[in-house]
Amino acid sequence: MRERLRRREIISIIVSYIALGGQILTAQQHLSTEDRLPILSIVTNPRETIRYTLNHKSFSYALYVGAIGGFASGLTSLAGTPYQPKFALWEMVYSSFITGVLYFMITNLIVAFLLSAIGSVLKGNGTFKSLFQAMCLTIIPYIWILPIMLFWMQLSPSTFFIIEGGTGTLEEAILSYVGLFIILLATIWTFVLTIIAISETHGFSKWRAFFTFLLASLVSGIIGGAAIVFLL
Repeated sequence: MRERLRRREIISIIVSYIALGGQILTAQQHLSTEDRLPILSIVTNPRETIRYTLNHKSFSYALYVGAIGGFASGLTSLAGTPYQPKFALWEMVYSSFITGVLYFMITNLIVAFLLSAIGSVLKGNGTFKSLFQAMCLTIIPYIWILPIMLFWMQLSPSTFFIIEGGTGTLEEAILSYVGLFIILLATIWTFVLTIIAISETHGFSKWRAFFTFLLASLVSGIIGGAAIVFLL
């Protein structure tokens, strides 16, 4: 009974947080019939939406979107991981919220810096601030699937996590594969949005944006590997 109450409590907190974020995002909309909500319009017009957000939205708008997306990404990363029985589900959700937001913001700072530095060498026009804002928008696909992940985790943890010694049914296996497929689609679309965001922010082609992304990934990988070796 107590566990159920905790589940309801954490779900209500998360839903309230998302609703509050939505109200804040909506409140920042200009009172114009031509205005758009980027979290929705990015589905059909990603390039125009990114351009519109950079030109008409405040920096705090990108932070709100990035925070919700970071939480969604952190929660999604738990799918397919070993189940930790010593932690309640609501504790895992809360931990995902804290670590997901912090990890995304720190990572986004590093990525934006690398993309701005490499892009400037390739004659791009993007600044560190504009790239940080644009990268916050690329996490939107994870926001779309956040409600699905929350319900999946709470209603069927045996398919969301890997439980040692557990033998699932065919229905559970299908549910698990469907959930992982949804995560895969969100990941692919996030990558596509990243390339579009780099291209739009720097003002060059998608191929040059893709090359910029590869170089930034290579540099960050080298730095991360060197950091791990140093710490060991």
